[in-house]
Amino acid sequence: MKTFAFVAAALLVGALAGYAPMYLNLRDARAQAEAAEQQLTMERDQARQELAISNLHSKLGILLTQVRAADFAGARQTSTNLYDGVNAAIEASEDADDERRLRTIAETRDQVTAALALNDPAIEETIWRLFGLLSASLP
Repeated sequence: MKTFAFVAAALLVGALAGYAPMYLNLRDARAQAEAAEQQLTMERDQARQELAISNLHSKLGILLTQVRAADFAGARQTSTNLYDGVNAAIEASEDADDERRLRTIAETRDQVTAALALNDPAIEETIWRLFGLLSASLP
């Protein structure tokens, strides 16, 4: 019986000795995977923010082109889409400088909308200023 207990104890110790390194390796691998996942999530969120700002920049360029071509009906629709996108980007922004620039653009909504409703080509100067402002947020 002593031999059986000794053999059982030896097998148990051997199993635990084999299990411990695997457990430690698994724990380290999980920690590395979690860190990598967090890094990828941050990079994904940053890329989404950069894409959103790039899309807004493109919409400003389209708006500017439409105003120059005196396509005020199209410009009004583009303006609506632009400012809706600006508001969404403000809510999603994690960068204080980007958020400040986006809020500055959002504050011009009434001015731009009124000028477009009046078919006022003088709004081009304001749109140029907004275009330059948002350019500072591009990567």
